[in-house]
Amino acid sequence: MFKTVLFQLHWLLGITAGTVLAIMGLSGAALSFEDEIVRALNADVADVAQRHAAGEQPLALSELLPRLQEGTDRPLQRLRVDATGQRLSVARFEGGKQHWRYFNPYTGQALDDLRGLAFFDFTEDLHRHLVAGDRGKLITGICAITLVFFALSGLYLRWPRQWWHWRTWMAVEWSRSGRSFLWSLHSVVGTWVLVVYLLLALTGLWWSFDWYRTGATQLLGGPSREEPALRASNGALDMKRVEHTLYALPGVRRGYIDLRFPNKPGRPLTGRVQSTEAAHDRAQDNVQLDPATGDLLQHEPYRQMSAGRKTMTSMFALHSGSFFGLPGRVIIMLSSLAMLLFFITGWMLYLDRRRRKRDVRAARQPMTAPHVEGQAPWLVAFASQSGFAEQLAWRAAAQLQGAGMPVQVKPLGQLDATTLQQTRNALFVISTFGDGEAPDAARVFERRLLPQELPLADLQYAVLGLGDHEYARYCGFSRAVDAWLATQGARPLFPTVEVNRDDGAALAQWQNQLAALTGFSDPVPLPAAEPLQDWILQRRTLLNAGSAAGAIWQVELTPPEHASWQAGDILEILPGQQTGNADTLPAHREYSIASIMQDDSLQLVVRLTWLPDGRPGLGSGWLCLHAAEGTPIQARVRRNSGFHRYPEHAPMLLIGNGTGVAGLRSLLREAAAHGDGGHWLIFGERTAAHDSLYLDEMERWQQQGHLRRLDRVFSRDPDGGGYVQHRLRDQAQAVHDWVAMGGSIYVCGSLHGMAEGVDQVLREILGEGSLDTLLAEGRYRRDVY
Repeated sequence: MFKTVLFQLHWLLGITAGTVLAIMGLSGAALSFEDEIVRALNADVADVAQRHAAGEQPLALSELLPRLQEGTDRPLQRLRVDATGQRLSVARFEGGKQHWRYFNPYTGQALDDLRGLAFFDFTEDLHRHLVAGDRGKLITGICAITLVFFALSGLYLRWPRQWWHWRTWMAVEWSRSGRSFLWSLHSVVGTWVLVVYLLLALTGLWWSFDWYRTGATQLLGGPSREEPALRASNGALDMKRVEHTLYALPGVRRGYIDLRFPNKPGRPLTGRVQSTEAAHDRAQDNVQLDPATGDLLQHEPYRQMSAGRKTMTSMFALHSGSFFGLPGRVIIMLSSLAMLLFFITGWMLYLDRRRRKRDVRAARQPMTAPHVEGQAPWLVAFASQSGFAEQLAWRAAAQLQGAGMPVQVKPLGQLDATTLQQTRNALFVISTFGDGEAPDAARVFERRLLPQELPLADLQYAVLGLGDHEYARYCGFSRAVDAWLATQGARPLFPTVEVNRDDGAALAQWQNQLAALTGFSDPVPLPAAEPLQDWILQRRTLLNAGSAAGAIWQVELTPPEHASWQAGDILEILPGQQTGNADTLPAHREYSIASIMQDDSLQLVVRLTWLPDGRPGLGSGWLCLHAAEGTPIQARVRRNSGFHRYPEHAPMLLIGNGTGVAGLRSLLREAAAHGDGGHWLIFGERTAAHDSLYLDEMERWQQQGHLRRLDRVFSRDPDGGGYVQHRLRDQAQAVHDWVAMGGSIYVCGSLHGMAEGVDQVLREILGEGSLDTLLAEGRYRRDVY
């Protein structure tokens, strides 16, 4: 829950405050080398640095002051003399910037119409106030606080599982594309500049809020406002005496002097001075002098200051990077420019995320087929495990509707004897699951209707069977339904069409038959199969070292551009040993996806299998042994809507074994990303010593409350508890309570043994009727193999 809220705040503030931070970053970068640019644009300014380099002595303060005051009777508030020429020397007279006078400290000559100065004045105002005065200052201050949040929350959100690998932190995955590349760039560069951004924000707040400056001053050991100000004599300003005292300080005359003149008698003249040998451009001594006598009332050398006082004196140097010399300034400039990068990549990730959500919502919205009065509607029934049969059913309904025929579309599991007896024309789109079995949602139909004898002589029907030739009972369930309908007297409209996987020719045959039947020659396009794309193998990690059950690897893949999936989906891969037309080869392999889109990669959990002749399995051998890191893996995502979370925010009872942890983990990670906690996981493997897959993550979820219960079962340990179905039977009352409070059940792992045993125990605990109701409601979902 916490991570979800943090993520939502991160992107919400990113698309709001991120705009201001991008402006502040660009303007800050422009200000990084202001002095050098102004010198380059103005020969008179460059002359000051040249005279200093030649060893000349600047005019004394007592000589400069009368020249600067010529033609004005305004009081002088501040005088800055930089004999090094690094910064502009300026006399600030009362009344604002239009009354300031820039000058050459060696000649006293006024420097008028300085090129670039207006640009940098505007840029500084933009950087500090957004050219909006105090309101803008408040906004930039708030955004500086937000920058601290971005730095810390970004670190937390991107904390990698393998945090000890430097490459995970510091290396941008340039080989990636699309969203994956954007995320890598955004998160890795964010790590590079994290400390810099904290420094920029914490120092920038010094000028944003009085409360922050007061608190920081107290924290750093600075003077409190209650300390009495030093007293000075009431005499008039005597600049000769003042300069005599200042020039006695080593290196000051040829260095830097910044004086603030008192506006009332009896107050000292305060200032900062710096020799040519200073540690950095803001390593300045604090001084207070009697303006009439020139007596040094207080002198606080920079080198003798405490660390806190040095920090206060060096606040601007830290903010600009000059505290660390030229490399520091360059780093600050590049980091400031990077704020634009975060603004752009953040927006692109946000828009991509919205696009993906729209795609998911669109995929979930079925077509509608209205009823036409006066005509008996056609029935289009479907039995789907992954959602493909459901899509085909709706498209067949649209084709009938296009011919002017009323249609009703229903899942096969919702049909009863009365509905079938009242129907005159029906299309059945039926997928076969596993080794000739009915999809989960159609098992009610299989148990309740197929054993019955019904008079269906008035029914005309057609069957589209979906299966996979790799299984011995190819299209076993659709053939069973077809045979049962014929036995009950129903008459086929045309011969049954069977589709091996997503065979385009067979699907086209089905549409042509419908076109001939309806006379509608403009059929709704069938969903095109997703093309195989290159997914780059990032790395693989052994999850069960020392296990006797066979090595299980976490395989991480970098997705191609625009690839998307959600928890419960399947990745279909083509092993690299194959040649020929990838879309017609039988040697594909499917794996449950163990990660979600917010993760750095698509993750699979693969057990390395071995054939009787000693060769590794085709798919697992390719992923776990043969393919090297960086190898393109031909793959595509298969939407598995039958194993998506439903209802979306309901508590889940997740049951599985072995590599079935993949599908369950993705559901839990998705639920965590949406702030939906309080789930129950029952997971089984062989031994606790070697087969505790994702133990750290599971225990962390349990501590956080994301998992309300965690039951780990190990069949080969003496006290391991047997199998997951045994643990389920032991918790019969808890299962009852879970279902009663609206919980959904998800099973992932091996069909024979585990899933069959779990199904049997659930029927014992809940009863046949209750479990069938859960199936019909979509609250009992399986991804088994």
